[in-house]
Amino acid sequence: MKVPAAGKDRKFVVFGAVDYTTGQVIWQVSDNKGEEAFTTFLDHLAATLPAEEPVVVVLDNVGYHKSHKLRDWWRQANNRFQPFWLPAYSPQLNLIERLWRYVKDKLSCHRWWNDLDRLIQATETLLGRLTVRFHPTEGMTFRLEENFCRSA
Repeated sequence: MKVPAAGKDRKFVVFGAVDYTTGQVIWQVSDNKGEEAFTTFLDHLAATLPAEEPVVVVLDNVGYHKSHKLRDWWRQANNRFQPFWLPAYSPQLNLIERLWRYVKDKLSCHRWWNDLDRLIQATETLLGRLTVRFHPTEGMTFRLEENFCRSA
């Protein structure tokens, strides 16, 4: 007897950064991970942030962050973008991991998504409405305009 499978497992990737000055979440959706997609995100980041200010980009040690293509990108953007490499196997030091946990909690809302396009749309809506602050004196806050679980 054959049991039908639930369907093909479909995924998407979200690259993101938080502007610590404004709390703005800068993000981009991609079909996959890798140096091409990450380079595209860095170009998006460069176009979004003010050109006159230097930017420190906090990164984990995933392989494509240090690929030859990305090393060239870092060298070309050296006057503006400075990578800050976290130690390997230390997600607790990367503050953006807290944002990803928050987003995953809000999007799951005890439900399964059977429509990838709707999940991508919900992810974009949530990230577009967030303001994130990591200041230690105030505590970590995620401000959302409305109850996202109700509106998704």
